[in-house]
Amino acid sequence: MFTELPTILSSSHSYASHQEIRWRLLQMPTPRPKQASERRRQSLEPQDLPELLENTLKLQAILSREAPEEVARRPQLQDLPEEIQQGVLDMLMGMLSSTSSSGLGRSHGMRNWSNAMRHPRGRHHSDLALVSRIWRRMIQERLYRHVKIKGTKQGLEEAADWFLLSPHLQQYVRHIEIWVPVWERRAGQPPPELSGSMTLEQHERPHTVNTMVATNLRTPQEVENINQAYQLASSNSTLDEIFGCVSCLFPEACILTIEGGHCKKPPMIQQFRTLKPCPADQELPELPKIRTLVMKGAWNVMREDTHFITLTNALPNLREWHTTYAKPKTKAYKLISSVVRHIPATLTHLNLCLEGFYSKDTVASMKMRQLQLTHHLCRDLGRLLPQLEAFTFTGRVCSCLFTTAIACADKSHKPRLKSIDLIVKNCCRDPNTWNDGTGIHNWAFIKAFEALVMASARSLEAYPELTFLRIRFIDLDSPCPLLNPYFQLQRNICSGIWNDDILSALSAARPTASFSNLEEELGPRGLDKEGRIVVGWPVMRPKSIKVGSYAAFDQGILGSV
Repeated sequence: MFTELPTILSSSHSYASHQEIRWRLLQMPTPRPKQASERRRQSLEPQDLPELLENTLKLQAILSREAPEEVARRPQLQDLPEEIQQGVLDMLMGMLSSTSSSGLGRSHGMRNWSNAMRHPRGRHHSDLALVSRIWRRMIQERLYRHVKIKGTKQGLEEAADWFLLSPHLQQYVRHIEIWVPVWERRAGQPPPELSGSMTLEQHERPHTVNTMVATNLRTPQEVENINQAYQLASSNSTLDEIFGCVSCLFPEACILTIEGGHCKKPPMIQQFRTLKPCPADQELPELPKIRTLVMKGAWNVMREDTHFITLTNALPNLREWHTTYAKPKTKAYKLISSVVRHIPATLTHLNLCLEGFYSKDTVASMKMRQLQLTHHLCRDLGRLLPQLEAFTFTGRVCSCLFTTAIACADKSHKPRLKSIDLIVKNCCRDPNTWNDGTGIHNWAFIKAFEALVMASARSLEAYPELTFLRIRFIDLDSPCPLLNPYFQLQRNICSGIWNDDILSALSAARPTASFSNLEEELGPRGLDKEGRIVVGWPVMRPKSIKVGSYAAFDQGILGSV
């Protein structure tokens, strides 16, 4: 149809009527429906754009009874200011976010870099690059802002081939994510046969092993088939090769993510392909533009403090560090306790997740009590707080974190700490204490959580810039998750657990901070069938919870009314 359009336009007078044009278009033969493969072969090519634009101007001139020159002189989309065109793309594909947590413009938390810079990549979005040269640059800037590469030799070679053939795309990359696989298909082995109804297309798809699924959910034959078809990855790249690739291909990248994966007895990502006689002489390629380092599955990336020192030596301008462990490990607590002592002075944002939410595994209490005598992580983190601006932690923590931070606060230099976000999985106890459980029914845990909140309230005097403080215990298996203990301070408005001691410490450290309301009871009181007084579950999260109210669980007067 479009191939015959120039003939109609050339044979039509500039002032032809709409009825005449409509009649001529109706006389054209209706094209047969094309197959999907044929439509892809005959898709619009960039070299066809000038001819299509010329024909469009002629058609507009005929319909508007104007000369083509007058239509061409009209203001076009590309004539708008670039700021307005950026705003249009922001509505279609999302705004270009900042490359650091410091530029968030908010008073708490750190950004989740997993999807902060990912924009829609559908065909209807990428086709917008054909609108104009300005739009091509702005669309490519969004499409290539976050690039994910497989951390194997073949994956790095494919990335190098693509970006070396299109060097203008290198300047758009700001976030590089390298994921290193744990498993690989054995040579000559077909995909494992699993029970259940599976189509031929499902068998032909690349099969991946979900190592987080318990093996008791599969039959022994399925497990054997998987073990025969897959083995631990053997062609993974080293950190030396990964850093070299980032240094050569992505000069403007400022965020680096390394994902090490997780499985039982996982292989570690090697730093160098060959070790020299003196390992201290080996250094990774320097990446001065990288300011944020994200480590997922950190146990496969570093297992000694020397590994961390080698990484930070290659990142001289590191300001933000995120690290996540898939499962709780006593060795991870011991390692981080040693690593914290080697944190570079440039680091201002720290996010440590030592126990993920999806794993219900817990660290053995006996091992943690023994480790606490030599490597108490809370004390080491407390010494680091005066250097930081934002701190997020998930794991075991106790009041020693804040008492050490108060003692290390430098009176001569104003601390820069602005936000603290703690997700408490458990509280450190005295090594001689046998009760090491958690939950709203465990009075020993509630008292340890109260001591943690008390110490945090006292630290507000030593850290005047601290405007956001959140401490929370998350237990989805709790009989009433709304009653999980928490404490939050934001813009001098407090909520969470309280008692007279916490109020006194808060008033002495920061007189402008206060609770909006103080509630004495957890819920409505009533009588059960036997005439006993019971307290009902709250239907909303209480703004304030008195610490003594948790004693109702021990007395058995908390339940449904």
